[in-house]
Amino acid sequence: MTDNDNDNRTTSGDTEGRGGLTPRLRWGIAAVLALVSVVAVVAIVLEVVSLRPRHRDIEAEQQSRADVVRAAERFTVQVNNYGVDGIDGYEKSITPMLSPKFKGEFDKAMQDIVASVKQAKMSSKGQVLASAVASVDPDSAQVLVVADSQVKTVFDTRARHFRWEVSLVKLNGSWLVDDFSPVA
Repeated sequence: MTDNDNDNRTTSGDTEGRGGLTPRLRWGIAAVLALVSVVAVVAIVLEVVSLRPRHRDIEAEQQSRADVVRAAERFTVQVNNYGVDGIDGYEKSITPMLSPKFKGEFDKAMQDIVASVKQAKMSSKGQVLASAVASVDPDSAQVLVVADSQVKTVFDTRARHFRWEVSLVKLNGSWLVDDFSPVA
């Protein structure tokens, strides 16, 4: 018997196909692979479905953070930009940014501010250098703001450096300044 004869010989009980696998084993492997594929597709669909709500929450939080930073920076710029010629409009430009509680406190301080600005013929040009959200929730926030301004008076010119914590509250869909205080 030659080697070719051995290769072509089969026994009556041998049902192996290609690669030495029985048809039953091939079907079993195919079924396992199909099951793994179905499970993978289901897992991907579930992950995508569960990520969508988280993505919306993250976008909403990022928008809220951007809104509070914008409100705090706008207030800081407005408070630090004034001149003796426009001091009467100064209060009107800031008032819409204030909460009702803080507006009362600010109105009291404005009397002293107006008197000082007029007496020293003061003007100020300010700018925000940096800001960051310290905390934010659906109806309140704290923003840290770093700002500088150049203040000119009849006496001198000086640079002023501010580091403020600006407290905001959300009223009727708008972020309003509820307080601000220096940070050391």
